Amino acid sequence: MVQLNTHFKKLKREYVFPIIEKKLAEAREKHPHLSVVNLGIGDIALPLVPSVAQAIFDATQEMTTKPGMRGYGPSEGYSFLKEAICQVSYAGLSISPDEIFISEGTNGDSTNIQELFSSKCKIGIPDPTYPAYLDSAIIGGRLSKVVLLPCLEKNGFCPIPPEEHLDVIYLCSPNNPTGVAMTRVQLKAWIDYARKENAIILLDNAYEAFVTSADVPRSIYEIEGAKEVAIEFRSFSKSSGFTGLRCAYTVVPKAIENGQMNKLWLKRQSIKYNGVSYPIQRAAEASLSPQGLKETKIQVEQYLQQGKILSTGLNKLGFSCVGGSDAPYIWWKVPSGKTSWEFFDEILEKCHLISIPGRGFGHHGEGYIRLSTFTTQAELALERLCALK
Repeated sequence: MVQLNTHFKKLKREYVFPIIEKKLAEAREKHPHLSVVNLGIGDIALPLVPSVAQAIFDATQEMTTKPGMRGYGPSEGYSFLKEAICQVSYAGLSISPDEIFISEGTNGDSTNIQELFSSKCKIGIPDPTYPAYLDSAIIGGRLSKVVLLPCLEKNGFCPIPPEEHLDVIYLCSPNNPTGVAMTRVQLKAWIDYARKENAIILLDNAYEAFVTSADVPRSIYEIEGAKEVAIEFRSFSKSSGFTGLRCAYTVVPKAIENGQMNKLWLKRQSIKYNGVSYPIQRAAEASLSPQGLKETKIQVEQYLQQGKILSTGLNKLGFSCVGGSDAPYIWWKVPSGKTSWEFFDEILEKCHLISIPGRGFGHHGEGYIRLSTFTTQAELALERLCALK
């Protein structure tokens, strides 16, 4: 009999997002004549911007001609997109195109990167944080090597370098789920730690487009020494509305391990990945054009405005929350005496509003719920939340 991967049995929690989708479907069935405001899964709420849509159309039309035929592209991405990323997203930071790897999403990159490290490596993972980091480590047989880094109210919901040694450190800033972004000082502390411990930082920076605070860097490479110890993941999903298109990228500087990490990731991608489609990469390129940046910035600002409406409104109602100003998420403290799932059920039943219980993001997420600001219904949500008072 074939033996299955027994590490799956060590996953003690259900992956939260499918549960939320199921509860959303049940709520819509229960209240067919009443719209449910979905502030749960952080999917886009605005349509593709015109420059991106036009680029997909033009690239597809190009492929209908003999000169414009496209088959398999480079597994690491087309040079036109990588060069655009260098020129626009990393201007002045001396990142080269061969340090950029195009992919379908940050979720896959940030978890698949574990394949580059020995199973003996100790991995630091914030708690709460995006659950895929921990779950993929468990599936890979690394549970005994995981060290959780608490993100609590008393430390500003940002992980602090520990006294013990770590080989690999996951960071997510701006953070999902707390909506809190790490400052230059906080990131510098981790860079200093990584250099001292000969460790590697894996920074999930999917929400950099939402940064508004002056003391929060848009890239970790703005900080001295980062190129020697940090891999950065970015995505077009939320900044440019690509959740239905799928395009992201990972930056692996050659300064890490004398270029060995860069070579290993190139080899891994060449073996296991066939690349993002040509029209989608042209669309990503278009989102970095002056017109594309203008159009997508308007959408990002709309999402941030929705976050401001929600956070300000919750505070006026007497609730405590953080986030919403540097990230499209709000971390709402659950009223005393209730679990995050109990409060989730209460606002779903009373307010017809979907959120995500903090427990789904880790043990230290208990006592909070996450609200997504990817919405156009913040004012309606606040009207309904008045039913809680």
